[in-house]
Amino acid sequence: MEFERIDVRDERAKELAQILANETSLLILQLLQEKTLSMSEIAKELGIPMSTVSYHLDKMIRVGLVEVAGKKYGKRLQEVKLYRASSKPILLLPRGMPIKKHFLRVFEKIQIISLGISGLLASGVYALSNKLLTKNILREENITYTIEKAIPTSKALNETVMQPSTKTLIVPYILAILVFVVGSLLISRHLMKKKI
Repeated sequence: MEFERIDVRDERAKELAQILANETSLLILQLLQEKTLSMSEIAKELGIPMSTVSYHLDKMIRVGLVEVAGKKYGKRLQEVKLYRASSKPILLLPRGMPIKKHFLRVFEKIQIISLGISGLLASGVYALSNKLLTKNILREENITYTIEKAIPTSKALNETVMQPSTKTLIVPYILAILVFVVGSLLISRHLMKKKI
């Protein structure tokens, strides 16, 4: 997961506090959350001077609240930057806290979530496959019982029919383990991509 990291004693932390305390900055930020706009479009929408918009945008870009989304060409074929609110979370860190330690905490949370979901999926698969295979085993045992009644002396036939039922008891465990391992890998990968 990618963060905008700001140390609490950094100058950018002070700028972030000023931005959050300023109503004009918050109006610009709210507008950029809804749509991507140029500096002149922001000034026109809010009815404030371009110099004010430029001042606030520069501060918000420095701290990571706003980012340049692209460019377009204006009336005189000049490049005009388009701005939008950043989707990257901002992380205020006390001085001395290693980033590696923070990353490990986030990674642990993702692993706990993925293992929990995978465990639920695996138990569901185990219960379902066990139920289905038990029905098949009972059906095979009924066939064996019928054959034993009809031909009581045929032990070889009885062993042949009963043999698959004892092997199928391990299948639900194998399926559950496979679902757990593959599920936890896929879910943790998905959560990492989604930056949760």
